[in-house]
Amino acid sequence: MTEAEWMACAEPRLLLDYHRMKKAPRRLRLLAAACVRLTVTADAPALASQVIDVVERHADGLALRAEFLAARKAVRNAIKDGTEAPSVLALRNLTNDEMEGMTVTISNLSARIGSSGCGLIRCVFGNPFRPVAFSPSWRTDTAVALAQQMYESREFGTMPILADALQDAGCDSEDILTHCRDANQPHVRGCWVVDLVLGKE
Repeated sequence: MTEAEWMACAEPRLLLDYHRMKKAPRRLRLLAAACVRLTVTADAPALASQVIDVVERHADGLALRAEFLAARKAVRNAIKDGTEAPSVLALRNLTNDEMEGMTVTISNLSARIGSSGCGLIRCVFGNPFRPVAFSPSWRTDTAVALAQQMYESREFGTMPILADALQDAGCDSEDILTHCRDANQPHVRGCWVVDLVLGKE
């Protein structure tokens, strides 16, 4: 796949590369969680919200192992009780310890999330053909505060303001600024620009 094909692709399955993505397990797990969150319907909203929250915190090392195992047990109990709704089945893979289960989750949901899934993948993994060097001097108090607020709230409406803050700090990376200001680009936890600002791996 070329860079142009990566940027234009509208089929999530074609962008999934487990062998590359497994090198960033936190991002892969957050991406899978975002895809499940996007597809949650009325078939298990309470369970899904609880499990996704635990999985995201687990990805960031903020959830106890016992919490993660309890979330997995809740999903397995729901399936055992006869709940085979798509959201519940997706949650089963999401609570899998094996990272390959994350790409299985995304791949299985690709038909439901459509082209927006490609936007999520590009948000989390950026452009693999053009790595961006981030200067620590761009990590100002304002930029960090904006990024932290968006990360914690899962509301990314101030991404254009983050772009302004980064530019004011001297950021001249068109890839970073364009990603923040693109009105058609979805953003989720694990967003590569927000991660750079917050110093997350």
